[in-house]
Amino acid sequence: MKVEGKVAVITGGGTGIGKAAAISLAAEGAKVLVTGRRPEPLQETVAEIKAKGGIALAYPGDVTKTEDIIGIKDCAKENWGHLDILINNAGSAIRKPFMQTTLEEFDYIYQIDLRSVFNVTQVMLPLMLESGGGSIINIASILGVLGSKDSSAYCAMKGGVVQLTKALAAELGPAVRVNCICPSHIITPMLEPMMQHFETTGKIDKLNKIFPMKRVGYPEDMIGSILFFASDDSAWLTGNIFMVDGGLSCYC
Repeated sequence: MKVEGKVAVITGGGTGIGKAAAISLAAEGAKVLVTGRRPEPLQETVAEIKAKGGIALAYPGDVTKTEDIIGIKDCAKENWGHLDILINNAGSAIRKPFMQTTLEEFDYIYQIDLRSVFNVTQVMLPLMLESGGGSIINIASILGVLGSKDSSAYCAMKGGVVQLTKALAAELGPAVRVNCICPSHIITPMLEPMMQHFETTGKIDKLNKIFPMKRVGYPEDMIGSILFFASDDSAWLTGNIFMVDGGLSCYC
């Protein structure tokens, strides 16, 4: 098993990509701590993992609050003694024209999508180094690389995650590897309102056709790349910005 005995912390682990990551890592032998603001989805993720014989814990917490992040770290240390894998997955989005985006909305996205990645990593890093190092995986977006209209705040934050990944990879190697995965249209609760709009307007087929793979993605489509960067299969890789986008970036 690729991550047998390793300890992983996953932010935003109750739904979507975070949940899929937690389940897949646990299936490969990792001990998984999932965190997020809502306890119920976290408990559902843990229950699903345990039902399959995996090891998991839930720690409700807000990644915009340092005291909660410290609690997450302490929970991992008290239960398992070390940390090998950190997946910075928690995030939010806003889709509005630039001139209609308020500073308050910009600050809200900043707190969740960029500042939390910096803060969570800074708090967790000492525990990871105590263990001899590990792998940090930041979940950004193709919009952090390519940009898009009506998404200025989101693009700015995800672009920040991309550059933070590169800076940390340069600074923390060789003990800690830092890589970034940039998904496109992955069907998660955050994306569901947009997908419902495409469904109700009869444009879902048009959307699917713009992808070389002829469909949008699902959280399960992220599993292979997450396991790869979490495991020793990627032992010589750091600072990568890896597109998981069904080929969409080929057109941009």
